[in-house]
Amino acid sequence: MYFEDIVKEYTSNDAIKYENKTYSYFELNVKANALVQFIVGRGISQGDVVAIANTKNINSFALMIACLKTGIIYVNIDIEGPGKRLEKILKTCEPKIVFSDRENDLIKKISKQMSVEYFLLTEELLYNIKKAELPTIETISKVDGSSIAYIMFTSGSTGVPKGAAITHQNLIHLINWSRSFYNIKDDDVFANVSPMYFDNSVFDFFSALFSGASMVPVKKDIITNPLLLVNYVDYFQCTIWFSVPSLLIYLMNMKGLSVDKFIYIRIIAFGGEGYPKIELVKLYELYKERAEIVNVYGPTECTCICSANKLKDNDFSDLKGLPALGRLNQNFCYLILDENGNETSEGELYLIGPNVGAGYYNDSKRTGQSFFQCNTKKHYSKRMYKTGDIVEKKDEILFFKARVDNQIKHMGYRIELEEIEAGLNVIKGIKQSAVVYKKNEFTGEIIAFISLRVELAKESIEKELSKIIPVYMIPNKIKILKSLPLNNNGKIDKKSLYKLI
Repeated sequence: MYFEDIVKEYTSNDAIKYENKTYSYFELNVKANALVQFIVGRGISQGDVVAIANTKNINSFALMIACLKTGIIYVNIDIEGPGKRLEKILKTCEPKIVFSDRENDLIKKISKQMSVEYFLLTEELLYNIKKAELPTIETISKVDGSSIAYIMFTSGSTGVPKGAAITHQNLIHLINWSRSFYNIKDDDVFANVSPMYFDNSVFDFFSALFSGASMVPVKKDIITNPLLLVNYVDYFQCTIWFSVPSLLIYLMNMKGLSVDKFIYIRIIAFGGEGYPKIELVKLYELYKERAEIVNVYGPTECTCICSANKLKDNDFSDLKGLPALGRLNQNFCYLILDENGNETSEGELYLIGPNVGAGYYNDSKRTGQSFFQCNTKKHYSKRMYKTGDIVEKKDEILFFKARVDNQIKHMGYRIELEEIEAGLNVIKGIKQSAVVYKKNEFTGEIIAFISLRVELAKESIEKELSKIIPVYMIPNKIKILKSLPLNNNGKIDKKSLYKLI
């Protein structure tokens, strides 16, 4: 029992810190064990799925641990997500029970429609459970490494999100790597700024709570206030920060970061999208003397992180493009293949090794399109993931170049442009749609081109679209055309659309 071992070693250490309350590892484990009793008592068993509308309440974290102990699969869902997307996610993972740590009529309604039990994760619920005898170690399942630990949903080109299934073995490799690479100690404090339904949160949760360190959950209302956010991080004396570059750029642009902020931070890691060096150098010069600045890379399907590059002065000898991905972690091998499947120095990256996930949950078709068994002599029978990322290798160092498909990274989120198109195409009155992404010097814009059957205002289109896709997918601009240009094959000509931007 891995977490039980952590609790024995760090019983009285702070595990989760809030502004008004701190929970020790012992207290967190008591809650987790109580929830083990509850979910097992309702007939949930190893391999079943539990959905958690998780807004970083202590009981949601305890429930995640309860699931890990029992071999029950958890999936964190966005409590503010659009109803149609939440329905697709829940229908894909087929949870046996749904929990929410905050009242939410929409999730309650969807659960009822699916005939799935719904519970609020209240202190009253925990109080009633705690009256019962806590489970002994024998009542907790023996979970093997190949068991699925969690499902993390990402954007899907068909309009149906993909649920990346990550195993216990995958997580153990991530934990061991992060503890070693970052030299994590029990006095480290992680700033958990990413939402729990987003991949970056995996690093915070597992690296902190399986190392005896502390985690400070930072909620949405704090993240949207730059000064409040950095003061919050300093108040809790956070030592490790991991976020998308967009958040760091935002803090820099809003004058939230300065030499007298992030005073305890020793690691500033970022990933999920590219960080232009012309912007990154400002952060680097500000903190390089007292913190390690680390560029990380890794698809959701490969357990959050597969490379981490500690930046040095020579990384900024020129300020064009993005920083190097560096070398892959020791848990990974890779191939770079051209369009014909031949090894090359610049091509699509295929990741190989024990951190490659199990596939897409309940989706054998898309699993078969992206996950393979490697048949080369060097990597024979190892699991391999087709990333869709074009990389270049120079002197054994990897550099990100582009995507092979219509998938983008925007505000740290991995987005299939086709999912936005699919959402637009179901809105009554829209005849055709095409979505493109325009990179600028620092970030980028999602731009939708549409033609109409009947007159529609852009505001009403945005309102309807927000019911289908998350807010971070909503186009920055909507351009209405009489008709969309077509190429010689009769397909929408996106090259022509770019010329209209």
